[in-house]
Amino acid sequence: MNDLNTQLINAHACGDSSALVTLYESAADQAATVDAACFFLTHAYIFALDFGHADITRLHARLSEHGRV
Repeated sequence: MNDLNTQLINAHACGDSSALVTLYESAADQAATVDAACFFLTHAYIFALDFGHADITRLHARLSEHGRV
């Protein structure tokens, strides 16, 4: 997860919203708890909404599975 943290920091610094969607979803996939996963998925979803990413519907569905939307 350390390398992922570095990648997230760099993507934020560069303003790379597409990378942030991918990286936050990856963090969700690696999370130890559902709460942590949903925290990261929420970030991925917000960045996806921000620029019309193709995965909006899929991310929404993943959050819905856990009653988070």
